[in-house]
Amino acid sequence: MFFVVDSDREVSPQQAALVWRRLWELRDVAPVNALLPASVVSSCPLLPDEAADAVHVPTLSLVPGDTAWIPFEIDLLDHLGTTDRLCLSDLDAALRRCVIRGERRHDTSAWANHAQSYDSAMNRRLSVFVRGWGDLVARRGDDPASLQVLGELEQLAQHVASVLIDASREIAGCSGYCPAIDAAGASVQRHGEEMSLRWQRAVSKNAVRHRNLLTLSPWDVFPRHYEAEFRYINLLPLLRCANSVSFRRDVKIATWNVREFRTFYERVGAILRRSGDASLIAKQV
Repeated sequence: MFFVVDSDREVSPQQAALVWRRLWELRDVAPVNALLPASVVSSCPLLPDEAADAVHVPTLSLVPGDTAWIPFEIDLLDHLGTTDRLCLSDLDAALRRCVIRGERRHDTSAWANHAQSYDSAMNRRLSVFVRGWGDLVARRGDDPASLQVLGELEQLAQHVASVLIDASREIAGCSGYCPAIDAAGASVQRHGEEMSLRWQRAVSKNAVRHRNLLTLSPWDVFPRHYEAEFRYINLLPLLRCANSVSFRRDVKIATWNVREFRTFYERVGAILRRSGDASLIAKQV
């Protein structure tokens, strides 16, 4: 069972407090999950964000209905060296393998219906679920409330996203970019030769094989399988790098109260809204 909580919906303070109290009471009642409205963001700036109205159960992500996703999971802790420093070359290779394998699986998977088969052909969606962000901070003994630590993790998340995008572009160079890009450009190219040429230049610079790549969970900013320390909430801006957002929770929140529970979701909701606001002009396309 999934509860989608829309913080923007106008309700009375009394109703809102009642909803959050009830969700707090149900927080550890399996299989109840609280999710937030989210947009699915493309790894290619030529493709618009999409409203999500269904749940991809393997990752507990909100996605558009009848879409076809190939999921993978990568744990940052699996790529630590002897001094608890990330081996970036090892991590990069694992990320690239996901993209290569995902491309193959799109061609061999038996989808549930025609709509999913069509979506697979058009969009080639991958969900590379990268986990262990809070674990990495805890393992190093860093302060999660430090802006410097947040900046370092944001750089790492941006690096992960760029490796996935580069791998997707390499496949696009051999197999062609995802057909959804041509569908998106059809309306642009109707505005004349100049616009058509500008679109083609943008495609050659930005086109990818896979519409979506990176999945992150807001709960993964906390060290997993432990009581969640609320100061790790400072790391939530990492979500801005994600194409899709999972709400899988592997942390304990018994020491929280309903106010902290609500604050966490409201902070996540604010970040997701800002991430979905960028237009093609803002993306410099």
